[in-house]
Amino acid sequence: MKFKKMADEIIKEIGGEENIKFVSHCVTRLRFVLKDESKADDASVENIQGVKGVMKQGGQYQVIIGGDVSTVFQALPDSIRNISGGEEEPDNSSKQKGLKGYLSSIFDYVSGSLVAALPAIIASGMVKLVAVILVLAGLENTATHEVLNIIGDTGFYFLPVIIAYTAARKLNTDVVLAIVVSGILIHPLLIEAMAGDGLAFLGIPIYSASYANAVVPPLFAVWVLKLVLKFVEKITPGWTKAIFKPLLAVIITIPIVLIVFAPLGAIIGEGLSSLAVITSEYVPWLTKAILSAFMPLIIMTGMHHALNPIAFSSHAAFGFDSFLMPMMLANNFAMGAACFAVGIKSKSKNLKSIAWTSGISASIAGITEPGLFGVLIRLKRPLVAGMIGSGVAGIFVGILNVKSFAFAGPGVVSMIQFISPEGAANLINAIIVAVIASIVAFVMVFVLGFKDLTNNTKATTNSNSPTQTDEVLSPLGGKVISLEEVKDATFARKLLGDGLAVIPSDGKVYSPVNGKVQVMFKTGHAIGLLSEKGDEILIHVGLDTVKLEGEGFSPIVSDGDQVKVGDLLLEFDIPYIQSQGYDMTTPIVVTNQTETSKRISSLLKTNEEVEKLQPIIKIES
Repeated sequence: MKFKKMADEIIKEIGGEENIKFVSHCVTRLRFVLKDESKADDASVENIQGVKGVMKQGGQYQVIIGGDVSTVFQALPDSIRNISGGEEEPDNSSKQKGLKGYLSSIFDYVSGSLVAALPAIIASGMVKLVAVILVLAGLENTATHEVLNIIGDTGFYFLPVIIAYTAARKLNTDVVLAIVVSGILIHPLLIEAMAGDGLAFLGIPIYSASYANAVVPPLFAVWVLKLVLKFVEKITPGWTKAIFKPLLAVIITIPIVLIVFAPLGAIIGEGLSSLAVITSEYVPWLTKAILSAFMPLIIMTGMHHALNPIAFSSHAAFGFDSFLMPMMLANNFAMGAACFAVGIKSKSKNLKSIAWTSGISASIAGITEPGLFGVLIRLKRPLVAGMIGSGVAGIFVGILNVKSFAFAGPGVVSMIQFISPEGAANLINAIIVAVIASIVAFVMVFVLGFKDLTNNTKATTNSNSPTQTDEVLSPLGGKVISLEEVKDATFARKLLGDGLAVIPSDGKVYSPVNGKVQVMFKTGHAIGLLSEKGDEILIHVGLDTVKLEGEGFSPIVSDGDQVKVGDLLLEFDIPYIQSQGYDMTTPIVVTNQTETSKRISSLLKTNEEVEKLQPIIKIES
């Protein structure tokens, strides 16, 4: 029941079911694509019991939960879990413009495809480790050992097909054709011809390479297929599509892949493998110390998935990874130890609970996001302590040349991934790294200290203190209406908080309080303010105006700016916005009313005209 309650509360605080375009989950996070992110109340979501934090990235609204994420996902109503009709996550990267948008799109494609393939990689790697253990036990010449080796090799050998499937799901293109155009890379006759005199197509020679275990070529192949399918869709008449669309897609895509993109992918893969070798041969202690120290920040941005191809390519080429997983070993144990230290030092029961469970998640299961987002980022100094511990341990990762022989988040339960066929030395070195990371991070938390949280960090009032009354001025002139009259269920049902709305007569928004700009949305359609009295005020200009992507809005201030009553915050073009079909009703909401037990009341009547900077809302606490 608690997971159903958590799921229902999350849906409510992110704007309701009608605000959800898509939802999926990874190992630790629910990943939503929302119609309007401004309708999500970050603070309320983070205050839900069991939620470790919130992150917005690549068009996703990510709710960090931890190991229970799949249970919470299953607790979501069927209408939400099936909202995408079984398709993969919509691609929002096209909304970003310029080089940054293209790079974000590429990263999202690569990381999303590889993360989805991880179960096969992890399973195959761990099976091969079991086979290694049998060798160390002197049981290598048995039928059981041979079968285990075959099982372990299967996931790696057919990696092009596995990635073709996950990449096709990510790009929302034809999965079966993707498997065909990538499956040819490991066709026995192709492999035989590559090893012999080579091949040519229409007189064009085909570069000879081995694509078993390949990571990058199938990513290229599926991308080319998607482009070709779009082209074929345009040139084939409707009545011929069933036959000619798959025929043309395959006969056009495969030669292009074999002649151009598969060789390019192979070269890139070899380059990534070489990069892993270089980092192990030239000043490895410095390189890995720096990367290990900054790994928490890399994980925060999701960029650690961009390092997966290096690890995959290294496994394919050498049978081990001396780059990513050893550094993750240092990071995971450092983050876990920092969380344990916070759990011991903190006086907050809630923080203690989160810190201890997050420490177990990181150190035992190798999952650091709950601790990173739920504990360390919030407290800041413990995050620095963890980074120091990870960096110091990273020095020994490089000096001892620690290698991982499987692909799994390093933790106590997965330490066997550091067992080497050559003996116990590598496992011992890995244990040394884990111990150093844990001790240094744990001690540094006590050395650096941190500002503890109270048992209710949201509360800002004392029940025994006298009632205080604050006034919020109107940020713009116009006609006042009640929130219940707003033609948007999120505001009308007061899911984000209480307040009122104004139909503006002038395209300027002024600061209604003294305080700070918590968030100026990039699209300019909404502003979040934190007053000196602790009131969190959302001004949402128009309904669904986020879809204009900033057109018609001219922000004056930025995130973090200090503002005073009457400062100009934003200008907007009423005629243009209305010409695009949008309602200009502007809700003004106090979003932290519930958490701080504040009582909200309007100072004006419905349909009454209000001047800018006229008192409009009374807040009693």
